Amino acid sequence: MNRTLIAALLASACLIPTGVQAMQGQAWDFTPRYELPRGAGPQRTDTPSPIAKLIPSASSMRFNDMAPTERRNLETAFDSRRDFTVEMWILDHVNHPVAAVLTPDGANGATPWLLSYRDGQASFGPAGAAMVDAPDYKDVWRHVVGVRQGDAWRLYVNGALAGSTSARMTGASESSLALTAYLEAEPYMSLPDLVRGAAVHDRALSAAEVEAAFAARAALVDQGRLNAETFHFTQPPYLNAPTTQDVQLSWETDRPARFTVAWGETEAQMRRIEVLAPEEDRLGGVTLDGLKADTPYFYRVTASTEDGRALDSGLLSFRSAPLPGAPFVIAVSADTEARPHINNRMSQLIWEERPNLLLLAGDLTDGGDIDRRYQWTHEYFLGMGGLFGRVPVITAPGNGEGEQHWFRRYHRQPGAETYFSHRYGDVEFFVLDSNLEDSEERNPGFRARQVAWLEQALARSTARWKIAMHHHDVFTSDEDDHGDSWAARSTYGSETMQREFTSIFERHGVDLVIYGHLHAYERTWPMTQGAVDLENGVTYVQVGGMGGNLEDFAPNKPAFSAKTARTHHYVMLRGAGDRIEVEMIDIEGRSRDRFTLTK
Repeated sequence: MNRTLIAALLASACLIPTGVQAMQGQAWDFTPRYELPRGAGPQRTDTPSPIAKLIPSASSMRFNDMAPTERRNLETAFDSRRDFTVEMWILDHVNHPVAAVLTPDGANGATPWLLSYRDGQASFGPAGAAMVDAPDYKDVWRHVVGVRQGDAWRLYVNGALAGSTSARMTGASESSLALTAYLEAEPYMSLPDLVRGAAVHDRALSAAEVEAAFAARAALVDQGRLNAETFHFTQPPYLNAPTTQDVQLSWETDRPARFTVAWGETEAQMRRIEVLAPEEDRLGGVTLDGLKADTPYFYRVTASTEDGRALDSGLLSFRSAPLPGAPFVIAVSADTEARPHINNRMSQLIWEERPNLLLLAGDLTDGGDIDRRYQWTHEYFLGMGGLFGRVPVITAPGNGEGEQHWFRRYHRQPGAETYFSHRYGDVEFFVLDSNLEDSEERNPGFRARQVAWLEQALARSTARWKIAMHHHDVFTSDEDDHGDSWAARSTYGSETMQREFTSIFERHGVDLVIYGHLHAYERTWPMTQGAVDLENGVTYVQVGGMGGNLEDFAPNKPAFSAKTARTHHYVMLRGAGDRIEVEMIDIEGRSRDRFTLTK
């Protein structure tokens, strides 16, 4: 279908999330509005269209033995005895069954018709309509549309006819609509995490119009744009790699723009920088340099387009890195992956700690390769963006970053490689790329170069504390990633990672090794040559708790394992002088593990 025809059909169908009353149709945008407490995050000037009235748990209607958790009234009226079309735009990127149902408002257990989605299936028609498979777009997206025309009920998924039935409408009249979510399996999830848009029309759309509407929504996803109308950040201000003298700052908007950054020690004394982005590029970035050590700074990013649209991040702040000898507070986690609702919960807990630095040990996305840009814009930056504008980040690449196209684009970290060291006060971080086979295939000689660099970088380090961070596990009692521990022997960790790195860590006195990959918390005893060594060993901590689907542990605890916990979590490093206090906090804000590193 050519672009001219698609544009013409969109003009008549109006299924894109415009948020205004259109001829024969109305649409709603449900983009989640994640923010830090007290307005600490970037301002949301990308106001979505019209906000539907929220009624928590107001509906008693069960669906497929699932209890409702949230309902939104869609303020519209149409006569469902006549032809009509209804739509939901679904993002289902969790591994638990969740559901959404669109019905006439006021239906409490007896509804004349419904449009439903549940765990990869959809239905449309009178109550009791059969569920059919709903094929996905790019793994997680589903455009579910119900068209009623006379006695015909047609269900479309992603622009294609998925099922149809014939039944006479009974007991329906003019009515508003209710959108109900069933999210008990994901306690921190809300309706906008699952349903990103909805629409209703008082006529039967044609198959071509439905196809065009899906094409428009898919185009927004491919472009990494959250909605079609508003000028908005697709990567909110993102701070990387702070030093005592500078910090890296980047951002991205949904369309090309002119950018200005104002920054200084106070709002009243900020200098301005005009940032020139390449033509047609949406990404901006700058180094804020000439900083004083251990000093708070304030900044603001503004953008404007040729047609007069403006965007303002609001006043944000960060603290430059401390000098050696000063205390530090650092947050650590990994595997943000596909749950922005969990990412946001963890961000709020981390923000309460007011760390000056955040370490993320990979799998920022669940598969954010070049054709899955939405995993960055619609998930990673959506859930974490408020924190990223105030707490600088250092990240290691995981296998979830694919070929690392977007990982490299969105990060401003030291050097041209995906391994580097970074000094922060008394600590030097050694960030490694543990995607060994893939990186070697893309870049022959990579593994040898990384090992040689690590040996040299550790040998010349003068930092009091040496901390290594990479994505893949070294030691773990995970139940099935290294052999089915319920029925056979497990290697209890990656033998490749053990061969590649443990002897280097031990030889150069690394104090702590941080990794993720497996979605649970585990701490080892100090280890040397595969055995517990309380005096001189290296401690390994698995911190894959930021949002990925939780995993579990082997039934028998190996000797290296000191503490395990199956929960979403983050870790705090609080250091002063010859002491680092380490604490793991779970998603409820409870302290679950504490230990101390001393010199």
